[in-house]
Amino acid sequence: MRQTVSPAARRRDLIALLILAAGAIVASYGYLGLHHMAALPIVRVRGQTAMARAIGYTNIVRTGWAVIAIGIAAVVWSFVANRKSAGPTD
Repeated sequence: MRQTVSPAARRRDLIALLILAAGAIVASYGYLGLHHMAALPIVRVRGQTAMARAIGYTNIVRTGWAVIAIGIAAVVWSFVANRKSAGPTD
């Protein structure tokens, strides 16, 4: 059984993939920033600045996970739309 894939279905899949990739990149950036900060020695004078940066990186990681969740929703949306458009096959 072979069916052709419509251009709209390909676009939906591409959008879902791009959203997932963007979320993974944002979350990875935040994790790498936190990891880099953890590898540096702790200096008391710069403590407040370091805390502000750590909070910023944590927010970036959370944003990345939110974008990943949106990407997963886009994948589900694409899957459901593809199933509805497939129709019965003989």
